[in-house]
Amino acid sequence: MAIIAFWSNSLKPTGQTMSAVAMATYMGIEHNYKVLFLTTVKDDNSLELCFGQNKNVASVFKKEKNAVTLDSGIEGLAQIASSSRLTPDMITNYTKIVFKDRLEVIYGYKSRHTEEDQVITNKINNELKKILLNATQYYDMIFIDLEKGTDSEMTKEILKIADVVVVNVEQKLNMINDFIELNTNNKDMTKKTILNIGRYDRFSKYNIKNISRYTGMKKNISTVPYNTQYFEAAGEETVADFFLRVRSSDQFETNGIFCTHIKDDLQKIIYKIQELQLKA
Repeated sequence: MAIIAFWSNSLKPTGQTMSAVAMATYMGIEHNYKVLFLTTVKDDNSLELCFGQNKNVASVFKKEKNAVTLDSGIEGLAQIASSSRLTPDMITNYTKIVFKDRLEVIYGYKSRHTEEDQVITNKINNELKKILLNATQYYDMIFIDLEKGTDSEMTKEILKIADVVVVNVEQKLNMINDFIELNTNNKDMTKKTILNIGRYDRFSKYNIKNISRYTGMKKNISTVPYNTQYFEAAGEETVADFFLRVRSSDQFETNGIFCTHIKDDLQKIIYKIQELQLKA
């Protein structure tokens, strides 16, 4: 029912994907929502490293002159959407289930280094909006990790239809200033924006209290602290296990502090959705 887009105007590392993964995973654990997570970033294996390979999704068999190819995941969904046969309940057949009835993941497109690659990419870009709108009828929350920057027309389109846009920045003054300029010049997006500081360091002078004062944003700032164990899990396909293990950690211990931040971030997203729904 709600689309939460994670995006950065900068091409620099901001912790965007790891922030999105942390929030989506914790949402699936702590809240009674059916969550879908997908990425539009091509040739990025971050989600596979977080959750493991996906070998059991449905596939579309496509016959060619002398070969048969498989379209699975986002490719298969785009293929079905392009033929106007996609229905909301079909999407789950193309996902990896992380937590049954709680969290499902769709991995991004991986290039095959063939002449057909650009054709497939264009089809995914053209059909993604249709896929998301169908998904809103089956899932409660859709987290989408968008390609950075504004070069992609598909990214611009998803930013328009998203209910919440989580703008990811580094904990640096120039990027915070870039965000202020972006927010000032995009009034349509301002009302649904949350500023997120990935790899957050609470000992920096650019802490949440000072950033809030500097930007004039009282509540729409989220933070995902750097956590060594989380980043290790994100490279070992054990993110789900990590959160199940640490979610009850002491609030003053490193993992407990990390989980408290993620909980607060999710509450801000939920409040923002509710706030916008009331104004609709």
